[in-house]
Amino acid sequence: MRTRLRLARRVVDTTIAQRGDVLRVECASALAKPEGDALSRAIARMFGLDLNLAPFYAAIAADAPLAWARRGAGRLLASPSVFEDLVKTLCSTNCAFSATRRMVAALVDLGGGAFPTPAIVAAAGTQYLIDRVRMGYRARSLHELAVQVEDGSFDAEALRAATGAQEEEVAARLSALRGFGPYAVAHAMQLLGFSRPLILDSWTRPTYLRLIGKRSRSDAAIQRDFKSYGAYAGLAFWLTLTEDWLAD
Repeated sequence: MRTRLRLARRVVDTTIAQRGDVLRVECASALAKPEGDALSRAIARMFGLDLNLAPFYAAIAADAPLAWARRGAGRLLASPSVFEDLVKTLCSTNCAFSATRRMVAALVDLGGGAFPTPAIVAAAGTQYLIDRVRMGYRARSLHELAVQVEDGSFDAEALRAATGAQEEEVAARLSALRGFGPYAVAHAMQLLGFSRPLILDSWTRPTYLRLIGKRSRSDAAIQRDFKSYGAYAGLAFWLTLTEDWLAD
């Protein structure tokens, strides 16, 4: 995996590879200590290294459909920052994935080759996001979010489960953001380390119906299907849908 990470005050080309149970991280240039510390934090968040899935693995030990996940599945690849995850989630609402990729690529261009900071997005303004990023109605939502994160009125990083944030409070704070409906809230919460909400959208619904051999099923019924997994209901749902993504 190759990516460009914003570490302290510069952008660094970074290569990440798995070697057995170890992640090997290489940078194109030497890092100062603050940059190395920032890199460690970014990698830990991206790969969910601070997420304890032992209770989930114990719960599915006798669960035939999901027992395979005990090999180590369950950590969703996230962004280096919560702000970036929230923005990418917003870019995925009510559109094809090709449009999401286009918007994110334009934001990376705005950031000079790496994802832009809240300050960069706030300074760009809503009209730039409409005209150049082609975000449509999402532009106002993104600009408001960037301004709130930049001025400190919205502490995005404090929403992470690893910080001790409470699930109900996080859901309420996300729901209060412009542009964040049920899908966006559930998607963001999974990336924040809260595994209960089910991500129900135009891909997950029909995929689940295909797997269970049914033509229709309400969202409430789908949620009941996974209620027994408790705090891990959403994760169990996601793993059910994506088992075939993983190589044996």
